[in-house]
Amino acid sequence: MKKLALIATLIIGVSSIFAMDENGWASTYESLSAFQSNPIAPDGSINPYANRPGYVKPIIDNLGNVLNSNWYVSASVPQSFTFEAGLPFSIIPIGDDDRNYTETYTDPASGQSFDFETPTIFGDHHDMEQPYDGRIYGNKTLNGLGVFTYPYLQLGASMFHARVVFRGMFLPSISELRKFNLFGFGLQYSFGHFFQYMLPAAAQPLDVSLVFGYNSSGIGYRPDDYDGQLDLDVSTTNFSLVIGYKPINFIEVMMSLGYQSAEMKSSGNLVCTAKEFGQPTGDYGKTITPDITVKGNNGFRFSLAVAFQLGKSLHPVVGFDYAGKSSFTTNILYFKQQFGEDKTPDEIAKEKGYVRGGNAQTQSNDAAETSSVSEEEPTNEAPEEYADEQVEEPSEPAEDNSADDSSADNTFDEE
Repeated sequence: MKKLALIATLIIGVSSIFAMDENGWASTYESLSAFQSNPIAPDGSINPYANRPGYVKPIIDNLGNVLNSNWYVSASVPQSFTFEAGLPFSIIPIGDDDRNYTETYTDPASGQSFDFETPTIFGDHHDMEQPYDGRIYGNKTLNGLGVFTYPYLQLGASMFHARVVFRGMFLPSISELRKFNLFGFGLQYSFGHFFQYMLPAAAQPLDVSLVFGYNSSGIGYRPDDYDGQLDLDVSTTNFSLVIGYKPINFIEVMMSLGYQSAEMKSSGNLVCTAKEFGQPTGDYGKTITPDITVKGNNGFRFSLAVAFQLGKSLHPVVGFDYAGKSSFTTNILYFKQQFGEDKTPDEIAKEKGYVRGGNAQTQSNDAAETSSVSEEEPTNEAPEEYADEQVEEPSEPAEDNSADDSSADNTFDEE
């Protein structure tokens, strides 16, 4: 009963000031107020829709995952110079988790708290045939999005197994969009050249690399009937271990494990100037001062991808990412050109004097020792035979001495 009373109090208190439009969608004032942490505006007015990070969290959840993808197109980074360019992008379906979230309400009188589910900025509208339930509903424009994406231009170059990548996107002010920019850079180093030449032939296409990526993006928004603008500053980071294997020369299967972070800081100042027939209407004169910081899907990320080297330069990559939610990499328009040929693992092994299964120098030493032992064995047997012969030789002179003795005896008898 107490919980029902608290819900009723919430509904009655909020419904007395709700600002939905005639179709049940959240008004601009309701939606943008979520970015303001303090319910008391600088002009002293009370904003009951303030400080709702959960309402806008799907923005950074999706944007963070998009920007943290497409940092690698192969686990291998060549020794020779390579240049690459393309328009990579990811597609993230907007699901039920993006359209609703759980909010906690605390009754100021009793201090009791309870949770209830309510729409996000991507959520649905209120059914106007039903009594108003006190919740703040979704934004009509964002609710119409079925997928979330963020295209950009990416350029990269590599040499000596190290790779650097730059990405960016800059658009002029268009209608309500006052600012749209992105700058990012990434680093990658592959370690396959340290061990591939020691592997059997079937395992030589295996490679491992470390990848780091950082993005900084700015978005400015000024809705109609408002002065000023909402500024969103987004930053993301990605650390990943990438493992790749080429079952055939022009196809590479990759898996990555890593950690990602994403953060969205809001700022700016907005003043409602809505008028109808020249007269102030609705939320006219109300001020919003965005200042909250919202974190995205910070934590473990996992991805699977397949890259294709078609001809000398076309290098499309398709894959699946998971970092709190699923997304799909559709890096179709990507080009990668290598200038020169790298040495094969067999050529590197030959240069290093390495024979799989043992070192060549060690094997030659062992062979030399074995040959020496084999040559010495007959030599050791020969002296024994000669020794036997030398032992038997004294018996012959013994027979001669006896003959001499008998001759001496005969001579003595004659005398």
